[in-house]
Order: sequence, then C-alpha cells, then structure tokens
Amino acid sequence: MENDLVTGNLRMEDIINIDESKAIKLFRNRFERYKKLVDEIGDEAAFEKMMEKYPQQQKALMGTFIDNNTLSQGFKKAAPLLGLMGFVMEVVDISQNEIDAALEIQRVCPVLSIAKEYGFAQPCRVFCEMEQEATKRAFPGIKAVILSKQAEGDCVCVFKYERPTNKAIASTTHIQSVFSQLLDRVFSLVGLVPSLINIGIKMLKLRRLN
Repeated sequence: MENDLVTGNLRMEDIINIDESKAIKLFRNRFERYKKLVDEIGDEAAFEKMMEKYPQQQKALMGTFIDNNTLSQGFKKAAPLLGLMGFVMEVVDISQNEIDAALEIQRVCPVLSIAKEYGFAQPCRVFCEMEQEATKRAFPGIKAVILSKQAEGDCVCVFKYERPTNKAIASTTHIQSVFSQLLDRVFSLVGLVPSLINIGIKMLKLRRLN
C-alpha cells in the first residue's frame, strides 16, 4: 500500500482502509522517495518522476467527487476522507460570473513537522504543489493556485480552484441554494432577536439619560 501511494498508483481499497497512522507512514515514504530521487536526478526530474501516475490517480479520486458536483460540493464530500488522514478542512463556495470556484482552507497540515526530518524547509513542493499540478493535468479546465501557506508563517493553508460553470449542475445547485439561503436568512433573523432586544434596551437607557 505504501509504495502504491508514493508512486501515485493508489487503489480504492487502500483509500477505504486509510487512517491517520497509515497516512503519516505514507507521507514519510513519500518524503524519503522524493529526497532519494532529488539526490539521484535533481529536483525537476524528481518532480516529474513522482508525477508519472499522479494525474491518473487524481482523475480517478478527485473526479469521483467533482465530476457531477460543483467544486465546493465535491470538496465538502471529500473532507471526511482527508479528515481520516489528519487534515482539518473547510470549504467556501466563491462561484460567480459563470465560474465554478471554491476555496479549500486547511487548518491543520499533518506533513509540516515531518518535512524537516527529511531536510525539506517546507513540504509544499512534495505535496501541495504536486497535488495542484496533478489536478491541472488531470482536469485541463481547472485553475489551481496556492494562496496561503502555513509553512511560510500563514495561519492556514488556502487553495483556490476555478473552472467554467457546468450549467446543468449549476441549475440544480441554484434551486437548492435559493432554498438554503431562505432558510439561513430565517434562522439568522431569529438568532438576531436577543441582540436586537439588547440594542433596544440600551437605546432606551440612552434616551432616558438624555
């Protein structure tokens, strides 16, 4: 299993059996292999060697979540899987102007502390940059960029993904979104009641003083 993940040949049965301890072992194996390749053939060649099967893997795994969903819906469905591997993730839908877009916010990076053990100042090159490059190769219509890195002192890691809106998915999502927004508005207004009462009491006190 460990060798499969490091080379990009990840099977679905491996995903089903993953947990945080196994994931940490896989992360270590990946650093070890990348470091060995860099020593043998240099960074750029090592990066491409690690990428050989990565796009196919990304197409199969990521595609399972985003092919028939918006990006934000797909990422939210994938969040429990990443949680099993030690990541703490939030997703924000930023779609507009016929662009399907989402921010993926990672509060916890389980590989950050491991990187230095293998002589890497930060893990981004070995993990996040490779992940985003594999995504772009697997899904040519997707733009993927890293906006924020914990490894560089930021409080969270933030990744932005964009692609043209799938109108069929967007239509269904819009109907669901309108209904959800109405419910959220009702609940928000109900939740405001105590604060509005408190404001009213304070205003009355101010009037009495004046």
